[in-house]
Formats: sequence, C-alpha cells, structure tokens
Amino acid sequence: MLILNKTAGVFSKPSKRNMYEFLRSFNFHSGKLFLHKLVLGIETSCDDTAAAVVDETGNVLGEAIHSQTEVHLKTGGIIPPVAQQLHRENIQRIVQDALSASKVSPSELSAIATTIKPGLALSLGVGLSFSLQLVDQLKKPFIPIHHMEAHALTIRLTNKVEFPFLVLLISGGHCLLALVRGVSDFLLLGKSLDIAPGDMLDKNLKAYCLIQKTCCQQLK
Repeated sequence: MLILNKTAGVFSKPSKRNMYEFLRSFNFHSGKLFLHKLVLGIETSCDDTAAAVVDETGNVLGEAIHSQTEVHLKTGGIIPPVAQQLHRENIQRIVQDALSASKVSPSELSAIATTIKPGLALSLGVGLSFSLQLVDQLKKPFIPIHHMEAHALTIRLTNKVEFPFLVLLISGGHCLLALVRGVSDFLLLGKSLDIAPGDMLDKNLKAYCLIQKTCCQQLK
C-alpha cells in the first residue's frame, strides 16, 4: 500500500508504524471494510453503577458493575440520596474498570452513551454529569439513552432478531408491550394500568417485613 507524500508530491511507502495505525483503525469483516466504532455505555438509572465498551458489531469488549443491593437491603428499600452518593463514589472506578477490561483507552472511543431516562432523578444525574465531563474532555459525541428502549433492543446483542418484533418488558418500574420497528422506532401497544409487577412484589416484601429474610433477598 502506498501513501501520498504531500511534501514531495510523490507516492512513498509508509513506515511500519503508519501501516499499523492505519490497519488498527479498521475492522475487516466478510470482505468489507468498516470504520471501527467503540462506544462507552454508562448506566446509573437506579441502584447499580455500570459501564461497558461495545464495538460496532454489538460485542461487549469489557464491562464493570457495582451493586448497591446489600446497602439497600439494610434500609428496606432504595433511598434516592443514598443511591446517589454511592454512584458518586463508584462511577469513576467502574468506568475505568470497564475500559481496562476492554483494553480500550479513552482516546480510542468513538462516542459515549448514557442513560438519561427513565429512572431515579438523583441517580441519573450522577451518570449524566460524569458523562458530559468525559464528552467535554475527550471531545466525543454524546448519545442519550432511554433505558427501556435499550432493554427492548438487548435481544439483538445475543440473537439474530430482525425488525419488526414484539417485546414484553417487565421490571420493577414498568410493564409494557411494544412493537419494535427499528433502533429508534417503537410503538407502545399497552402497559400496566396500576403498578408494575416488580413494584408490587417490592411493596409486599416491605409490608410483610420479608425484606430482611434471606429467602426473599434473591426475589428482591
């Protein structure tokens, strides 16, 4: 391969380092040339601080998570200011651990994606604030993430599912049926009229003082 030498106005053979840097910036797959994309994802919507690096094919190159479960079990539920403080104490380490596990340096990232809704406002604020600082420091694009939409698309990371498809999302705060027509194209078909199943279980655990019992902690 030859690279144009603008100074001399002729073609010259690249150095081994230039060749390495050129090849390193691309992925070769099925005979086609793709620009290598690496996205750092950050999640702080509730009580877990999590981060991961994903490439353009959907492969998770490295991830890290800090769970607050043991702390909140002692108080009988998630207390937003406590969750916020724990996110603040752990987010930098978790992001660094994810980058280290993926063997990716911050400068190699193509973008930073972060959950902005729905979730606990105080928890979301920690992730958003940290992410925007990174975006400003690294001069990278920012991708805002609706985490229920992300849940709906997760199946495509592990299975070859074509659009459109139906998805039923059941969690602590949501219960809904939707038609997924594209990466950013969703049609809500129905949702719970009262509270979500996870919320119902949580309230019953508290009402009957079961939250501290070992047999119920996994259910929580």
